[in-house]
Parts: sequence; structure tokens; C-alpha cells
Amino acid sequence: MTAPPAEPAPVPCRRCGVIPPGWRGRHPVCERCKIELRLQRLLGDDAGRIRHELAPFVTMLRDDPRGATTRMWLYNPRAVELLTALGSGRLELSHSALTSWPHATAARYLRHRLIACGLLPPVDRYLVDTEVWLHRRLAQLVEHPHERVLRQFALWHQLLRLRSTAAIRPLRSTAKFYVTEQFTQAQHFLTWLHEHDIDPAALAQAQLDTWYASHRVHQRHRVRGFLLWAADARHLPRGLIAHRVAFKPGAAITQQRRLALLRRFVTDNTGPLPTRVAACLLLLYAQPISRIHRLTTTDLLDDGPELLIRFGAPPVPVPEPSAGLLRELAAAARYTEPGWLFPGRYAGQSLAYPTAAKRLRTLGIPLKEARVSALRQLVLQAPAPVVADALGFHQTSTARQVANAGGTWSRYAPARSSRAG
Repeated sequence: MTAPPAEPAPVPCRRCGVIPPGWRGRHPVCERCKIELRLQRLLGDDAGRIRHELAPFVTMLRDDPRGATTRMWLYNPRAVELLTALGSGRLELSHSALTSWPHATAARYLRHRLIACGLLPPVDRYLVDTEVWLHRRLAQLVEHPHERVLRQFALWHQLLRLRSTAAIRPLRSTAKFYVTEQFTQAQHFLTWLHEHDIDPAALAQAQLDTWYASHRVHQRHRVRGFLLWAADARHLPRGLIAHRVAFKPGAAITQQRRLALLRRFVTDNTGPLPTRVAACLLLLYAQPISRIHRLTTTDLLDDGPELLIRFGAPPVPVPEPSAGLLRELAAAARYTEPGWLFPGRYAGQSLAYPTAAKRLRTLGIPLKEARVSALRQLVLQAPAPVVADALGFHQTSTARQVANAGGTWSRYAPARSSRAG
């Protein structure tokens, strides 16, 4: 029997002399060298020399473990245009220059890369994304009859509040959604006034009530912030009643279905581990996705016999077998920066909120109903203020769920009769 021919010995990279792992061809150029050559062409001058201040950026891309993905990005036409401008000096190395770049997605990806390698100072990603969205939207509304009011609302009110909040704590992942929705409904409201020949400064309560009666619940809810600001800024008459929208109590899944979902995610290992862990945290602790996707390894305390997770104060224990899944995820997260349990595609950033929500919905979880069910079970097992402190909720939220769960009077001590035996 003839022995199979021996495979040829791997040939080192002809540029750096390193043998690429798994290489089976001849005369190779390794992935690191391909990336470096491509960067010399994009960022360098005619002789291939790259500005010395961009050296950390080149090193980070060259040593990226996802080399093939990085090299594909370097051939993207939008990335080529952006990197060529950066290398030639036409694009300033600053946040403001990237904010004004016409292609927002490419600029966002480059921004996070430059922050990760230390060439740009850290900045709140949600603040920057919201600022870019507002400036682009205002540029499209130059011909709007109430463009001046919308500009003042966006720049003097919305962005000012966001920047003040970002200076104190990181913005939530839903910050951009709320701001953009509020601005969109303000634009629709002012457009409606213009179409009905109503002067905002002379708006009557009956006309405002007509708008409320003819629009949907989410529009009436989102426009309230603009109405209050506009009245305070004298763009609308003072004394108008901006109605609050009363929402119905959230629907909940049954306790049997919640436990069945939880049992499925801790026993069925066919799904992605990060998504299964996120599902367990939602079903166990009623945590919102906006908080789950930003958890890091520092939020886990595993010094004692049980695993604790920090949502509020004090940390809460994680029961088995969910604790085992969380430990497995934390072991892999130690290799990310800054230890994200759910790392995203951008360097140094967590998984995006919409992506996390989409993955959980794909598993068949009714997100809002599952959270309501979990929170109602928790407040029936422990006093609402204790649940609020331990899980990072406002006490009003937990108290409302006690009432919705029918447990309003279950915590009161029985009254003593004042009459003697």
C-alpha cells in the first residue's frame, strides 16, 4: 500500500520570516504583513512612510487577532476614503473632525479604534452618536418653517442635558433613542401647526387637545418634553396643559412559562453562551437589556462559596446552574478590554443594545412581559424597597409592581385592637 505523499513544509513569510499558523501554501505573506502593507498604502506618503503619531494605530490593527476581518475593513471604500484623509492630514485627529465626517458609520468605527489605542481621549459613545444624529437632522431641516425653534430645542436643551448627564455618569444605551424620538415628535408637532396655519405663540388649549386626540399614544408621550420646554422658552403660551399619558400596567407571562424559559436556557447548550446568560439575568432579576449588555467582570464577586452579581447594593447571589454559565462567560471576558461580559464589534465597547435585544427575541423571549413577570415575583417574595436597592430599580417602580401583582396589603402588620381582652 502506497503511503500518501507528505505535505510540503510550511514556508515562512517572505517579508517578516514568520511561519503563519495553519499555512499550507508557498511564498506566503502573513496576515500581519498584509495589513501593514495596506496601511502603508492608505496612511503613508508616496514612499510609504506613516506619520509617527499614527504608529499606535498601525500597531493595534496589525496585531489584531481578527486579522482577516480587519483587512476586509481596510478595503471598504468608505474606510479607504477616511483613512486616506487621515494619513494625508486632510482629516484632523480629533473627535470634532470625525463628528463632521459625512459617512457616520465609518467614522464611528474609526473613532473607537483610535480611542482604544490612545490617540483620542475617551468619550461617551451615546453622546457622540446622538450629537451626530441631531446635527445631520438639523441640516436636513433648513427649509422647515420652525427650524430655529427646533435648533434651539436640540442644541440648547437636549444636547445640554445629555452633556451634563454624561459628565456625571455614562449615558444609558437608550439615551439616543429617547432624544431622537423626542426631537422627531417635536418636528411633527410643529409641522402640524404649520399645516393648520396655527401660530405657535398663539396656540390655544383647544387646538392642543385636538392634536392630542388625533395622534397615537407614543407621539403624545414623546412630545410632552418639547411642550414644557417651548412654553418655558416662550415659544408657546404659558398655561397650556401638556397632558400626561397614562400607560396600562404591563402584561406579564405566567410563572410556569417564565420557569420553563429559564430551565431551557440553563440546560440547552445549543444556543450562544452570552445570549443564554443574558436571558437568565433577565428572567431571574428583571434586569433591562440596557443594563445587562454593559456588565463587566468587575460586577461579579466570586471570592466566597457563591457567586454574587452587583446590580445595586448589596450584591445579589446567583443560583446554580446560572452561576456556572456566568463563570464560564466571565472566564472568556477576561481577555476583552475593559472586561465586557458582552463585548461588541467596536474596540473597547460592549455589545450594542439593539443587537442584544434582537438576539434575545430570536430565542423566543417576550422581553417586556418576561421582565414584568420576574419583577412581580421578586416583590411578592421580598419588600419592594429591598428589591429596589438590591437590583438597582427606583422604589416607585417596585411599589407599582406590588400593586399590579395584588400584593399591596400583604406587607402590613395586623392592626391591634385598642380594647382590652
